[in-house]
Amino acid sequence: MQKDDKHKVNGISWRDFYEMLKCRGCNSVTVRHSFGYEDTQVIYFPAAIHRRTPLWTDNILIEVGLFPIPSSVCALMREIYTAIQNDSRRLAAMGIRAALEQVMIDNVGDQGRFAANVDAFQKKGYLSTRQALVLSSILDAGHATTHRGWEPTNDHIDTLLDITESIIESVYLHESRIRALDGDVPKRPGPSSGQAI
Repeated sequence: MQKDDKHKVNGISWRDFYEMLKCRGCNSVTVRHSFGYEDTQVIYFPAAIHRRTPLWTDNILIEVGLFPIPSSVCALMREIYTAIQNDSRRLAAMGIRAALEQVMIDNVGDQGRFAANVDAFQKKGYLSTRQALVLSSILDAGHATTHRGWEPTNDHIDTLLDITESIIESVYLHESRIRALDGDVPKRPGPSSGQAI
């Protein structure tokens, strides 16, 4: 299905061209909108997925208790991925900062400032010194986006998300999995009389 609209006003002409496309492999349907008067721009609806959303953000899997991540953190992460899919990188950077702050507050309480939350989070053992510096960089990226008009690139967002996902997984998923592993691993027998171990 196609729709082609041509317009001309005051000597300037432009074109809106819509096509409905269907993938022959997965049967998904998308709309391609080509438009412009000098340079043609193309937009797809829905937008192409830039980065796959982690499985642990799924509401149903959270409800059945498969992932022990707070629903507020998962909801923020879903919104971040929606922003990324719609090429709203500034919103994604601000959301990443908010998600990390939510993780810290959930685990150490609200210390009033992001830097104080990072410090308390580190003192409680969730972060190494190096990771605390990385979180400070994320804070600065969020501030630069909010207050200084900085627009991160896709590579910047990927870096911020790699760190964020890693922290969320280490705080909520890895710790519970390690506890389960510790329960399953047989313990070393204690020293007995005359036997070397």
